[in-house]
Amino acid sequence: MSKKNNKNYLLIVVITLDLVITMLCLALGCLMYTSNSRSVLKNLEYVEVTGLISNIDYGLHFGKSIESYYGMQNLLDSAVASADSVDAMYIVNDKGEVIFKTGDGLPDADAVGLSVGSNLKHGKTLYCSFKITGDVRLITAGDISDKAGQWYAYYRYLAFISFAGFMVSALIMVLIWRRVPSRKAAYRLLIVMLILWVLIISSYVGYSAYNEYSISINSMCSSIDRAAKADISKVHDEGIEDDNITGFAAYLKRYADNIPEIEAVNFKEGMDGCDFELSKSYLRKVTVDYVLQTLLFLAFSAMILTEYQLFMSGIGIKEWEEDDRNA
Repeated sequence: MSKKNNKNYLLIVVITLDLVITMLCLALGCLMYTSNSRSVLKNLEYVEVTGLISNIDYGLHFGKSIESYYGMQNLLDSAVASADSVDAMYIVNDKGEVIFKTGDGLPDADAVGLSVGSNLKHGKTLYCSFKITGDVRLITAGDISDKAGQWYAYYRYLAFISFAGFMVSALIMVLIWRRVPSRKAAYRLLIVMLILWVLIISSYVGYSAYNEYSISINSMCSSIDRAAKADISKVHDEGIEDDNITGFAAYLKRYADNIPEIEAVNFKEGMDGCDFELSKSYLRKVTVDYVLQTLLFLAFSAMILTEYQLFMSGIGIKEWEEDDRNA
């Protein structure tokens, strides 16, 4: 049967295009969510290793070299024991050599070369890189089996939403094709329906990823709050009164300096937790980034639709329009 005589040819092509774009949106949503989650995990790990980094940096100010740092092994072992999300730590020098480590294993080869502030997922392990001084880095390794389970649950949820939306849009397209007698009018309505679905799914993916990111900020603040309370408790256990404790500003500033979402951190009255000032400029930038990612995907979808229209014109779409006029 020729394309012209196959009355459902246009419907099949548009629904296929609908499926392709839906799958692309699904892939984009999964990538955005995973990238967000990894970035948040990195920030949470930074909260747990901030004390260690500060201690090492303090020791290096007295002229120690990182290679001859006395007590480094004990510092690393203690930091791993007290960190919930870190299972191993490695100190890497400017030559890419592991000079200190916890445990008997070595990190993945790609993890050793991680630049400061970056992260790498290898199997069920997430590696994160933090600056100690100069080109010396602290590489952390943490098991993310639980988080990976959450990611897969989100992937399934997003796949369900995408598939359900695709089925609804495809059903509407079938109804349009059967109820509208003019092939030209029906075809245009199919394209309108496709564009509407692209707008809906793209916007939903962008909003869903941004919403998860917003929720994660509360997790970071809670983690900092717990860490600060634990440190103050240790000082109190040594018998030191609040009036004799100094350096609050510098202690809390390190969080704001290394977590871009946070502008400032201050102790509450009576040191019962922390107050957080979020970085409006950074969060505004993140919002713009999400909007741009959504718009870029919409632009990409528009390019696909344009190429499709050119393709359909090339195979004789006008013949269906002529059939309508001659009918």
